[in-house]
Amino acid sequence: MHLSPAQQERYSRHLLLDSFDQEKVLQASVTVQGTDTAAHWAACYLAASGVGRLQVDEPAWSAELLALGPWLQLVDRAEMVCSPAAEGAAGGALAAIDVLRRVLAT
Repeated sequence: MHLSPAQQERYSRHLLLDSFDQEKVLQASVTVQGTDTAAHWAACYLAASGVGRLQVDEPAWSAELLALGPWLQLVDRAEMVCSPAAEGAAGGALAAIDVLRRVLAT
């Protein structure tokens, strides 16, 4: 898989980072468990980071997530699970970072 010119432009900052494989992130499939603030923020951060497939427990977030991730597919099942342990935006950010680390480590 190669990034399209539009993807290269959108994720240009990610491409500057050593060992950040945007193609791997675009191929990732993640379930965000929960409907609280932390789960919402985790889903938003993952969508904006370019995760390819995302499952969420709250269907009302769909339009927002699709706006953040133009190549995002909302799915019924995903391979990796994201369960934010802490509350709020900070908890969501930490959970999203943990998932991205696991994606990039595979």
